[in-house]
Amino acid sequence: MASTPSTSNPPLEHHIINAALVTTRPTSTAIERADASLSLEQWTSTSNQSVWQAYLNIIKSFTQTGWGSDHSDTSSVESNIVEKIAFATSPSKKAPSASLEQQIRQEAMGAKLLLVTLLSNKIRSEYLRLCREDQVLARSLYEGLITALAGVDDQDNLLMSALSIAIASVVVRSSSSQFPNEGVIEMIRMCNSSIATSLGLSSHDGGVTLRPAVALKLLTDVPGEILSRSDLTSVEIDAFFSQQFNSSDVTSAALETLQLALNGFVNANGEQSDSLLCMAITALKRWAEGSKTVSLSHLNNTSSGNSSILSQLMMLLSSQLQQKQWSSANHAETAITESACALAASISNAFDYGTQSRRVVVASLLSAIQNTEFLTGALKIAQSQQWEDAIISLSKLASSLAREDIEEIALCELPGCLDLFELLLELQSHEIHNAAVPVLEVWLALQDVPTSERHPNLVAPLYRRLVEVLLNRVAYPSIFVSWEEEVDLESSEFEEMRRLSTDILIGSYELLRSDYLETLSTVVTSSDKSKDWELIESALFCLSAVAREACARVKSSQNAVRSGRDSPASIDGTASATGLTQMVATLCEGGASSIVNQHPLVLCGIAHFLGSYSIVWSTTYPAYSILEILSYLASAMSIPTATEASGRGIRLVLIASSSKLVKVTSSPGSDPAAYNKISAALIQCMNSALSTGNAKVMAGVAEGCCRLVVQFADKSKVRTILSDVAEPTIQRSRAALEAMVSSSSIEGSGNAASQSDAASQVLCACLGVIREFVRFCDGISSSEHPHILSDVLNSVWPVLNNISNQACCRSNELVLTGLLEVHSQLLSVVPTLIGPFFKDLVSFVVRAYEESFTPSALDYVSAAVESFGSEQSAIASATGFDESSKDDMFNQLLVHLSRCTFTYVTQTKRPSECPQVIAALFKMTQRYLLFCPRALTQCSEFASLFALSVSCLIECKGEVDSTRSALIFLSQLVGWKHIRLTGSKLAVLEQSSGQIDSLLIQHGENITRACLVGMSGPQMLWPSFSECIFSIMLHVAESSPVMDENSVLHTWLYTAMNDNTISQNITPDIGMTVVWLLCGFAREGSKSKPRAKMLLMDYGKICKGETGKDALMAYSLA
Repeated sequence: MASTPSTSNPPLEHHIINAALVTTRPTSTAIERADASLSLEQWTSTSNQSVWQAYLNIIKSFTQTGWGSDHSDTSSVESNIVEKIAFATSPSKKAPSASLEQQIRQEAMGAKLLLVTLLSNKIRSEYLRLCREDQVLARSLYEGLITALAGVDDQDNLLMSALSIAIASVVVRSSSSQFPNEGVIEMIRMCNSSIATSLGLSSHDGGVTLRPAVALKLLTDVPGEILSRSDLTSVEIDAFFSQQFNSSDVTSAALETLQLALNGFVNANGEQSDSLLCMAITALKRWAEGSKTVSLSHLNNTSSGNSSILSQLMMLLSSQLQQKQWSSANHAETAITESACALAASISNAFDYGTQSRRVVVASLLSAIQNTEFLTGALKIAQSQQWEDAIISLSKLASSLAREDIEEIALCELPGCLDLFELLLELQSHEIHNAAVPVLEVWLALQDVPTSERHPNLVAPLYRRLVEVLLNRVAYPSIFVSWEEEVDLESSEFEEMRRLSTDILIGSYELLRSDYLETLSTVVTSSDKSKDWELIESALFCLSAVAREACARVKSSQNAVRSGRDSPASIDGTASATGLTQMVATLCEGGASSIVNQHPLVLCGIAHFLGSYSIVWSTTYPAYSILEILSYLASAMSIPTATEASGRGIRLVLIASSSKLVKVTSSPGSDPAAYNKISAALIQCMNSALSTGNAKVMAGVAEGCCRLVVQFADKSKVRTILSDVAEPTIQRSRAALEAMVSSSSIEGSGNAASQSDAASQVLCACLGVIREFVRFCDGISSSEHPHILSDVLNSVWPVLNNISNQACCRSNELVLTGLLEVHSQLLSVVPTLIGPFFKDLVSFVVRAYEESFTPSALDYVSAAVESFGSEQSAIASATGFDESSKDDMFNQLLVHLSRCTFTYVTQTKRPSECPQVIAALFKMTQRYLLFCPRALTQCSEFASLFALSVSCLIECKGEVDSTRSALIFLSQLVGWKHIRLTGSKLAVLEQSSGQIDSLLIQHGENITRACLVGMSGPQMLWPSFSECIFSIMLHVAESSPVMDENSVLHTWLYTAMNDNTISQNITPDIGMTVVWLLCGFAREGSKSKPRAKMLLMDYGKICKGETGKDALMAYSLA
């Protein structure tokens, strides 16, 4: 079925229909359905006119009947051949009967829907060409579709919808040389005439008469088809809607027809009239959403004695809605929903913005809120009937009305303005999520209006009420237990509401200042903990949401007070600080014993609040009171809901309060026991974090402890406290290691395997803590003061050695990665202590890589290369390596690791299957280039590494990390002259420039092709691809300045542009333009880099179809 059959016997129509039947029949097998679908796609995509004619014949047959009288004759295309063929090919062999006839009609309807859908797709892609090649056939297709649509039964809604879309796709592409919208105008006039005829009005057109439902369906589908024209730019689409044709434009003609329909059906009663009214409103919505010229002023126009569209919509959205006798509640709901959407879209169309006509309409809408219960009346009806879609649409309409004309409405000089804000506050508190969300944008828009240009009620009074509304709106349900058990509220909606409310809360705080904090603090401290826990938690959230702004204000007020510059702002800041500290005293009253009485979510809120306001506590709280906060947070950490918030709070409090706590230990007359008290608090925090088993929390608390302790003046105390705080982690590491070793020795036991997994997770978390201890304990050692980590290292080093010696640890990638990360940190922080063990460490790293090919082994080598290659390297001095021995060592190391990797990616896994290894490999080679270039360029595997990096650009298929790593290595290697290196390193690369040039000549074309093809891939890689291309351009241009069509660069670029893997959006013309522009930029040298990279970004957008050739014009003109 894959090839197009002869149309002589049987005709092509039969093959197409039969394939459609096979595709849609439930009795077809998967293979039959796939073959038939493929054949349909191939026939439909064929451009010859026989396919168009076949589809036309099939469409014409839709209106024919009588298949049951002679079901055996399928030769005539004038009869309803779809049903005939459906019967002839039916798996059922029963004689004709009522049940069989119904079955056949259902099968035929499925085939018809599929065929019309395929025809619509064909029209969208090929109809313009058909119009150029055969206007008669194109016109016949339109007429055939119109005839078929006119003959469709009212009950066949799906077929009517499919045919309507097909006709709409035709008319939006039917044009003359002067009027691209001629086909749409013609169709709209036909619809206007048909609707006028149905209403008993005189017809202006003697053409085809359609039923009103058909005419309105066509009007509904046209805007979407206009917007779908991919051959037009957005500017051309806007022009399509507004271009004049015989003194009328498309949008005005459509609105005139819809105005006629609305006036005709709004006052009529009955099911049919109500249905047609709803269809007319839906069509209006589509036009308002599609055409930017459907503005409020446009809707207010009247013609031929009809009431304006706006007046009809206002009636449907007010208390007058109840005066109409609706045939069903569904029609009333649809009328409200669609009317609100249509009016909201018209308000958002700023075509008439700033005009007097728009001001008049806005004034009438606002006054109608008071006079006819516009919006409020419809909302009452919708809420009483629980019409969710209608409520959401009304919310969007009210929000659009306020937001789009906020400058004028904020003055409240027009009647109804304050009523609108009352309505918005009601909607903001609505339980339906999608009804509350649109209103948030109004408050953001209002924040942009200066307070001097607002009505007094829209300043502090409004925001006090708004804070109260949001406080209740972002609260958990009072019966909330967990999201798994919650049925009335989605977690995603709850989190979205909180996220979107944050900016509103910040704006409210900026206006209310200390009043905001006082209001919410009162809720927290005076509410019943057992009954109103959800309000307390919500208030804590609202307080935390503005913490950054409040802390900045408190801090600035403290500075002002110290400098003697009191002001209203500093007084407000002082009041805020006082209120917050009093609130903390109440929250933490009772210490750890009070935690059990708090709701878990409230406790989480308290922990988050304490961490968010850590700067305030550091400036206003006594040092020992801060220790009480830390103790409270440490105790709260045992509650799973509050674990992460408590850990984050401890970290923030320790960092913010470090100066104050240090001062307690070093100021004159300081408490001798201060060190012991602080140490005890830190040990408690660290033990609490360890008990959670949460690696993130453990690492965060360790960071906070270290960043405080390293600031103490007495370095002996620092070493002691660090050792005491780290000891629980070291002990836990030993225990976890023993558990791993013992459980791994038991083979085939599921229980042992689970124990080993649990122990490995604990060990990984502990290694993360040790890593943070090392990372934040950088210090200078001397003969008088050993390094502050020396005591910790004495305890932890045996554990690290034991881990490295255990096969079960080396085979566990997470444990091995954690271990190597610790060693990498030690290498940079305590090089003098690590120096004597470096050779053994390198041997371990190589062994680990040979066993597991873990990327972390290559990361360690990267860190080592950087440490040894840095100026005045401490690790190099500690190990006793001179420059030559250092280069030799790293050269041998690179050779061995490269060969291991080559074997791995050729015999075990493809590069695309191990992207992390590839990323780590080329990160390492890039470090070699920057810090140890001699070891790289003299490596016997240098050429192979270069070739592998080029291969990975293609093999890794745009995987971000591996591709970016290879690109950075190639970019910097090729462009080595333009990276910042010391003179000695540049001299090494200069000596190897011939080798680099040779490799570039060998692989340059492939690199260029891979980069240009890659620009149609992930956008986050575009900067790396463009950087690599420019490095090649600059390198070639500096070697051979002539950039004609015979140059190497031009050849590479031209060949790449003509590759069959380049995006189809890159035409030969676009490709040549980009090539010549890039060659021109290459001639200009490095100063053209920003423009060249910008050009390549636009090239990437063209590849993805996001822009067109016009984007290149600016570069040609420059």
